[in-house]
Amino acid sequence: MTADETSPLLENGATPKNNKVAKVANVARVAGTIFGPANRILLAGFMMAFTLGITQVPIIYVFRLMECHVFYTHNPPFEGPGDRCHRREIDAGTAAQVSILGMSTSFSGVFNLFICGYFIKLWGPRWAFVSQTALLGLRVSTQVLGVTVGGRAGIIIFQACQAIGIVGGPRGFQLVLNTAVSELVAPKDRTATFGRLQGSIMLGTAFGFLLGGVLGDVYNIRRPFEVAFFLYVASTIYGALFLPTGTGNEATGQKPSGRGLGGFFAPIKVIVPHKYRLESGAIVKNYGLVFLALGIFLGVFASGYAPILLQMYATSEFNFSTTENGYLMFGNSAIRGIFLLLMFPKIISTGRVWFNGRTTPTGIKHPDPEAHIPINPEEFEADEGGEVPQEPIQPPEDEENSGTGFDLFFVRWSLIVDSMVTFFAGFSRNGWQVYLAGFTLPFASGSAPAAKGVMTELCPPNQRQDAISAITLVESTATLLTQGLFGIIFAAFAEIGQPSLTFFCNAGLAVFGFMVLFLAHLPPPNSKRIDEEDSETETETGS
Repeated sequence: MTADETSPLLENGATPKNNKVAKVANVARVAGTIFGPANRILLAGFMMAFTLGITQVPIIYVFRLMECHVFYTHNPPFEGPGDRCHRREIDAGTAAQVSILGMSTSFSGVFNLFICGYFIKLWGPRWAFVSQTALLGLRVSTQVLGVTVGGRAGIIIFQACQAIGIVGGPRGFQLVLNTAVSELVAPKDRTATFGRLQGSIMLGTAFGFLLGGVLGDVYNIRRPFEVAFFLYVASTIYGALFLPTGTGNEATGQKPSGRGLGGFFAPIKVIVPHKYRLESGAIVKNYGLVFLALGIFLGVFASGYAPILLQMYATSEFNFSTTENGYLMFGNSAIRGIFLLLMFPKIISTGRVWFNGRTTPTGIKHPDPEAHIPINPEEFEADEGGEVPQEPIQPPEDEENSGTGFDLFFVRWSLIVDSMVTFFAGFSRNGWQVYLAGFTLPFASGSAPAAKGVMTELCPPNQRQDAISAITLVESTATLLTQGLFGIIFAAFAEIGQPSLTFFCNAGLAVFGFMVLFLAHLPPPNSKRIDEEDSETETETGS
């Protein structure tokens, strides 16, 4: 065959070799995607949440048994058919103990955020994660002892050993994983990835709830805690071998936040008003992060007790066992995890296109229309110095804040959906209605990862870890208060036989959080944030 200008320069003999190289490259690319740092972090989140979830359902049942034992040590023995522990006094005592446990867990979690954040700055994500998993394994081993002892002594062991969570706890390992993700993911995908991480954690929690309830019923109530201990050991080994060793601050040349006492309390400094310089040169103060944090606080304060409330209400009113509560929490967490893994990223991407189509993205600095990039040879100016002229390159701008407007919009309206579902859950009169409420509530989730996205996109890159710590600190503080306050409210309503009134209190607070979030405004378009250091430098220059 006669060769022409369309004939390949290389003969077909080289094609198989090229195909092999291409196949190897494709396999390497797929393997790099599957076993990449982001997916390894997601798997770590799944494993830890799965291990934590195994003990969550049995803990409530354990406290009910221990309170039942304490009750009958001071009262006449039970006579007649039915469940000997089905009494209002025991339900109220169980609610009080669960509330104390939740308060101590959340209280230690607040301090755990500061300590774990300090560990990240000292050791990096990998060894900070290992420290959290190892200490959680130590805590669950003390819970095995508490279940074995039982009674009042068992309750004391459970409550006292929650102090281990100050140094190593669930909030700490979530902070480690969120910090690592924030440094590995492109800004436009960061909010969606926060949701995926939260979804993997919720899926792990779902399967943990299911397995914990089944283990408690099939074997004995101590077995879930024993299984959790060995899973913590496995998670510790996995973290030591496979988690990333560092974040991207060193690679990008960013100035890391301090490691001293100021760095220890750096998350608190994030949630303050910040100054912005407008295009006109005027300086304004923006309170968006303050009201965002306050709105998230109220949202978590309203809905954070919902999973425990559903279990307590179902156990008190419909005599749910550990298996039934396990199915309830499995469905709730599984639907939440699937929603965050699959639907939430689509909602964020589609919503940003819709939102940015009707309003100008906040904070995007549009390229100058007069800045023309020459593409033809005659458009390049001659260089008189004799050097080879370089082609001017205008790198694409990093539109970090292009989706912040919709993210904030999503945070607001998710609270309304949450309040509506919680309100109607208060009218549950049958067990299937509790399941329906538990399976509908997950569709109101997503406010936490969306808030993390807003917070990190409005902060400088070197403050991302502190921003995540700040929003997690707000959530932990709200969880601390809601488990304490609403635990007391539920116990009081249970005493008068009206525990469903707690749902209406939660719904009202969610609406209040929605109104507060409308006070959170993004910085003016095309404005530039002025840090304290920059302000001090300008002051010194001016003087």
